[in-house]
Amino acid sequence: METSCTKWYRNLSRGLGLAFLFPVPPERFCATPWALALLAIADFLLNLVVSFVLVGRTGSFAYAAVTSFYFHLPLFLFYGFLTSRLLGRPALTLAVPVALVALSLPVELTHAILERLSQLKSLGWLEDYLYVPHYYRFYLWWLTAALVFLFRMKGASMARRLAAGLLFVVVVAIPLWFFPRGDLWVSGGGSESGELHLTDEVLSAQQRLLDGELAALLPGKKGVGNLYFVGFAGDATQDVFVKEVSAAQRLFEERFGASGRSVVLANNPRTATRIPFATVDNLGRTLARIGQVMNRDEDVLFLYLTSHGSRDHELAVSNYPLELADVTPETVRNQLRKSGIVWRVVVVSACYSGGFVEPLKDDHTLVITASDATHESFGCGFGEKFTWFGEALVDDALRETFSFTEAFDQASETIHEWEAEQRETPSNPQFWVGKEMEKKLPVLARELNARGKRKGGGR
Repeated sequence: METSCTKWYRNLSRGLGLAFLFPVPPERFCATPWALALLAIADFLLNLVVSFVLVGRTGSFAYAAVTSFYFHLPLFLFYGFLTSRLLGRPALTLAVPVALVALSLPVELTHAILERLSQLKSLGWLEDYLYVPHYYRFYLWWLTAALVFLFRMKGASMARRLAAGLLFVVVVAIPLWFFPRGDLWVSGGGSESGELHLTDEVLSAQQRLLDGELAALLPGKKGVGNLYFVGFAGDATQDVFVKEVSAAQRLFEERFGASGRSVVLANNPRTATRIPFATVDNLGRTLARIGQVMNRDEDVLFLYLTSHGSRDHELAVSNYPLELADVTPETVRNQLRKSGIVWRVVVVSACYSGGFVEPLKDDHTLVITASDATHESFGCGFGEKFTWFGEALVDDALRETFSFTEAFDQASETIHEWEAEQRETPSNPQFWVGKEMEKKLPVLARELNARGKRKGGGR
């Protein structure tokens, strides 16, 4: 150990070394109660500052999160005590907790920097790697670095070091996996996304956003079938819906050739100056415009609706303090008919969404829903990137196949497995295809697959 811990702040640089798997022995850490306390305070302040920068002034301090925020400290201390006994080195009682906290700081800071960058429109694709389940990649980074640090400790047999590693997994890693801590500064207004403020900036942006999106839509061409994508995220109280449609839009633009032919409508305070609001009227305007510019004989609309669903088969549309009408199956049916769009794929990711199937049945339509008319679907929790159905269909199946039929079969099987593992009541995703669309789908899949191969992105 250092003879003096006056330079305790060097623990930060040594934690950075551990994060990048450099060999840093425990003796190089300033291991005193004061040094551990200062690291814990630095951890607290880092999280508070970072979450404030990401959420903004409209958020609030999460008092209830303070206790759980330090859940890891007693685990670290207990593990340090056990390891010092196992390896016969009393100094490890504090050295190990100090090292583990110091290691966590650069990992958390890296995640925060990437999350901030993902808010830039040009780097929006980074969001795919920053939320559950991908967020746990950062946890696995921390876990790997911690285990490497433990296995490198000298003065003990390999058997004892392996035992220390196993003890770490049981005492520290598993509890933290199931009980991750939350942020100290969170969105206010009783929702994950915060409350919408109808400022001049928001109002002026909304006046031009949809007009700009619709004016920029590329026209269809005779003899070339294209996909037009419309995403609709109805509920502003949870970020999962806007994340899901944004990820779906990127997939369809990059893999299915919908670049220049996609529009997203979303209710979320964080996107109020970037994305047009998801309202019944905006949906109708969008469908009408697509019906005007597309080649109706050959082009296909892919309409993706996601929100909370009710037992009355209505899709929630909320963006407080605005008072908005919910989306009903009849609303979608009437808007599609008025638009003149012939070929349609409609996906509804919501509870009780099977209630949309019967009203939308048409010879030229494919309807896919996350559940049947009497059951809930799952995954619209806070912090999620996708609903279960959205992840199974968009993030998994449609990355592997251009066939919507195959994608549904794969997604349905995945959902069944997840529900069985979690002992949830089956949601029973639904698939209905009209007789003309049934003939169209294989042709469409072959065309998309051929284009994908030409671009190097085929199956």
